[in-house]
Amino acid sequence: MYIVNLYNIRWKKKYTQEEIAESTGLSKKTINQLFSGKYYNYELNTLETIAKFFNCKIHDILIEVDDKN
Repeated sequence: MYIVNLYNIRWKKKYTQEEIAESTGLSKKTINQLFSGKYYNYELNTLETIAKFFNCKIHDILIEVDDKN
């Protein structure tokens, strides 16, 4: 399973979640979920929007974790 890992990217760029939401047009709830590190079923265009905002590739913001359910 993959999760979104934006925590370090955000701090490197020093953006608040509110600034990211305003700049990307994504909801504050979506931004909060992205930064929570939990699994959510994100749409590809959401990941593309975030990657574009941070000027990186989608694979730069995803990390693989063990799926232990």
